[in-house]
Amino acid sequence: MNLQKSEMIQMTSKDLIKKQYMAEYARKDVSRISVKQLCAATPVARTTFYSYFSNTDEVLCEIEDEILAGLRTVTDSISQGNLPDMDFSVYMDVVEAYIRGHWSVIHAFLVVQPNMRFIRKWKDAVILNFKARYPGKQDAGNYDAVAEIIASTIIGAYSYWMEHPDQVSTKEIKPLMYQVLESLVDIL
Repeated sequence: MNLQKSEMIQMTSKDLIKKQYMAEYARKDVSRISVKQLCAATPVARTTFYSYFSNTDEVLCEIEDEILAGLRTVTDSISQGNLPDMDFSVYMDVVEAYIRGHWSVIHAFLVVQPNMRFIRKWKDAVILNFKARYPGKQDAGNYDAVAEIIASTIIGAYSYWMEHPDQVSTKEIKPLMYQVLESLVDIL
């Protein structure tokens, strides 16, 4: 899948490489994505590739980090630095919109070829948010397990929705995620 000329005109070489990487990621095993193939499909010279990245894993890592930075921006904009008082339903609506806006990448990372490093990074971000939202609960003996379960539940729910977008409504999943969150917080 080569990129369209109109896309190439508006994007930097680095962006083209990342876009082509994700096109390949959605089609084949990550271990089979090569610098040579990316450069040929983009098209950019290998020297251009190496001016941005040392290897294909660095491309993947940068894409992961960009998606997670976007999720942090969502959190910061909704919470305005005050996670304990943040309206969780508004937050979930904005996260849903962000996921829809980055569907192809997040879908690839959660459904097409689950990216465990991305999932772990996202879980860690959820856990940090959980700690900031419920600062008084951190002394509970089972706190870390509860935080991990909450992070797994949230990412699992989004994964399930993305795997079955025509069968599952986020209007049904979001209240379930909130119920899990609240019931687990109550046991701390």
